[in-house]
Amino acid sequence: ASSIKLAILRTDDTMNESNLYKNKIVNNSYELKMDKINRCLVWIGLLLAILNLSLAKENPQEVPRGHLQDLGLHRDPEGHIDVYDDTISPEEFWRKYVSTRTAVLLKGAAKNFPAATLWTDKYLEDTYGHLNVRLESKREGHQYPAGDVSLARDSLKHFLSTYVKDNKYTVSQLPKPMYGDVLVPPCLSCGPFNESLVEVNYWMSSGGTRSLLHKDAPNILNCLLNGTKNWILIRPEHEYLVPLAKEPSMDGGGYSVLKVTEVDLIQFSNFRNCPYYYANVTAGDCLYVPYGTLHHVRSYGEKNMAVSFLFSRSLSHLKKFDNTGCENPKYENLATTPVAWDFDGATTLTMGLQEPRTVLPADRERSDEAFKLAIKHFKLKNKKVVTLDEITAIPMQAYKDIIFKVEMDPVNTLQYEYRLFSRNQINELLSEARTKEGGIDIQYFTEIYKNDLGGSARVAGEIMEGFDTNKDGIIDKAERKKNKKRVLSAFDEEMPEEHINDYADVYVYRPKLDQVPERDTMDISFDSKAQEQLPDDGKGIPVRDGYSLFDSEEESKQRLKEERRRQREKELSGAENDEEEDNERPEREEEGEEDDNGEPEEEDDEIRGRDRYPGRNDRDEL
Repeated sequence: ASSIKLAILRTDDTMNESNLYKNKIVNNSYELKMDKINRCLVWIGLLLAILNLSLAKENPQEVPRGHLQDLGLHRDPEGHIDVYDDTISPEEFWRKYVSTRTAVLLKGAAKNFPAATLWTDKYLEDTYGHLNVRLESKREGHQYPAGDVSLARDSLKHFLSTYVKDNKYTVSQLPKPMYGDVLVPPCLSCGPFNESLVEVNYWMSSGGTRSLLHKDAPNILNCLLNGTKNWILIRPEHEYLVPLAKEPSMDGGGYSVLKVTEVDLIQFSNFRNCPYYYANVTAGDCLYVPYGTLHHVRSYGEKNMAVSFLFSRSLSHLKKFDNTGCENPKYENLATTPVAWDFDGATTLTMGLQEPRTVLPADRERSDEAFKLAIKHFKLKNKKVVTLDEITAIPMQAYKDIIFKVEMDPVNTLQYEYRLFSRNQINELLSEARTKEGGIDIQYFTEIYKNDLGGSARVAGEIMEGFDTNKDGIIDKAERKKNKKRVLSAFDEEMPEEHINDYADVYVYRPKLDQVPERDTMDISFDSKAQEQLPDDGKGIPVRDGYSLFDSEEESKQRLKEERRRQREKELSGAENDEEEDNERPEREEEGEEDDNGEPEEEDDEIRGRDRYPGRNDRDEL
């Protein structure tokens, strides 16, 4: 700056000596001020550099590698899992992989399944279109989508006509009539594998699905028929580095509170050091996933379809492999292979039920119920002692009856919606669908039941049929008042506690355990004294700011709902052009309405109270 000023002064030919002298004095004063400012800036810069260096030493990795990015970017993988190109014998499969709980990819093991070529969309629709399958949202953790049968249930015919455009895919027990098109690979067809199948599942999507980081209780052989899948797998010995949602029983299945698309490596800093393997699976391959192995899956392809064999975890703890019948192992038809839990394709699924002859439920309330059934089925009345031999000799069906009673997931039933939604929620929709005459607009109720709650047309129809006692297709005021309490009572049955909250608010880091424990904690012979000697998982750590498995869609839904209510009120009042009324929130006519005698209509106690599912109401705040 001073150089520029001096250059200007030198080029001014008309400037006299007096002015030049004055300007030099001013310029020198300016230079002194600038020098002081520069010195101050240098000292401030030095202080900031020292402070920054000090902070860097205290926190050398302010933003860890992979923070808030996809799962698997926090470090380099350990490598691809083992790949086996040739046919593997049952004994070798058990010795190298099942007994060591080590994942392996069996290339081409499913290429000769009849389903690999038969199961085109047209063939499935024509041959098995009448069968039911269970539905999931493409983003795991979202509410189950509605099918043409019910919430979370679709006919295969309807699914095939909608799975490409809708946000859904099927992960269901394979309906038993479809068993004939599937083969059991040789490695599962003899010896102790022969009667080890717990259930067989069917997966189909239009690609673009991703799972939570989770683990399953049984061993799994997942055979891909179409598309590709990329897997991330974490060995059980490294589970102690993964934050897991605190659950009553964590030795079976479970899931991590890590968001797989935004892994928070500051809140969950232990995971930064977690090793992992990957597996790239293409059509015709079968992937073995050992029980209790945490894994995350992404599916690709216009059509992604797989069959998954779930088999007993007890095989990982055998001391010796019995090679009986394994001299010449070959593919066996699934239709002739025993499966512990199956599904007829029409009624209640048995998906996710625990393996028979494993421990009874740990929950006290359900344990009491199971114990009463055990006394009856196991003929324990008036007995003080029951030996392990007597327990293992009990028929399989006795175990299955108990497990079916106390372990059933409501989503497996056709009555799921009646347990998911509360009578308070249904009553609100009935209030909104009221006509000016006090009846119910059937079409409008069906629309908001499907849009607001995400329910199915079938159950909406059943609700309306409960009001329309004269079957004339119109619900008047008298029918509404007469049948309201009875219809709402169908929503009284409580949802089991473990199925209420759709978010995880507490997580734990489990103690470090062996890759293959000497004893399986879910084995029926694993007694309570041995259980007490295991490390405790602790009470858990609160998840910062809560953790929701659902994406936030409620605000936009609520705005749409309020706009529709204003429009509905406008139509009922006959003031379609009244802008002021259009901007007002409609009053709730249902509450405090007078009955035919001039007395206020009685309201159910349950409706007066708060929703019985607080977890669902608090989701947005979390």
